Amino acid sequence: MSPFTLENKHILITGAAGGIGRELAQICAELGAVLILADRQAPTDLACALRRQGAKAEAIGFDAGDKASIEEAIARLGRIDVLVANAGYCPWDSWDDENWESVLNAVIDVNLAGVIYLTRCVLKKMIAQGSGQMVLVTSVAARMGGLKASPHYVAAKGGVTSFVKWLARVAAPHDIPVNCVAPGATQTAMTENQAISTDGIPMGRMAHPREIALPIAFLCSEGASYISGATLDVNGGVYMN
Repeated sequence: MSPFTLENKHILITGAAGGIGRELAQICAELGAVLILADRQAPTDLACALRRQGAKAEAIGFDAGDKASIEEAIARLGRIDVLVANAGYCPWDSWDDENWESVLNAVIDVNLAGVIYLTRCVLKKMIAQGSGQMVLVTSVAARMGGLKASPHYVAAKGGVTSFVKWLARVAAPHDIPVNCVAPGATQTAMTENQAISTDGIPMGRMAHPREIALPIAFLCSEGASYISGATLDVNGGVYMN
């Protein structure tokens, strides 16, 4: 059996209704995973489409920025072999805009606080199971201070990039790898109405969501079992570490 198979792994993907989440769900289904697809509104259309292809998939809905909603959802679930914390919120507001503070709070809730609440719940479940893996999705904005993203998004994703190192250390004695993927500009609904220049990207183009999803799928596999605390940059060369 290939070390990159996901056969019978129970994988929870948040933000599953979005571009990267959908591509990841398709890839994981092709690799044999048992999928739990989560978004604010349960992505039942995606789960049904994957089941028609012969995959095992269920859809659940919860608010990725709300502690009580997260805790209730995770408590209802059974085994989770892999968590992919992919839910994200990136409004393009300037901090000079009216009512910006409310946007700031919402961005921090979904992109940082929610990730902390979610991983805390799931890590307890993984420790009880005796195994697990986690992949958190951050952003090139955390690496470079943002290309077009606003300060609330940059700060939240920067927090995730730091938090993954702490979480990896806590999870390591339980043999649970924890890593990040930091996408660059990607062709999703988040960027479709933004004038994003590709001039500064060495590869000269934005990523297709599948190009982000494939490295995430790798970090879900046995092939990444001894990688932990890493941030994998997937950005066409715009940031090189």
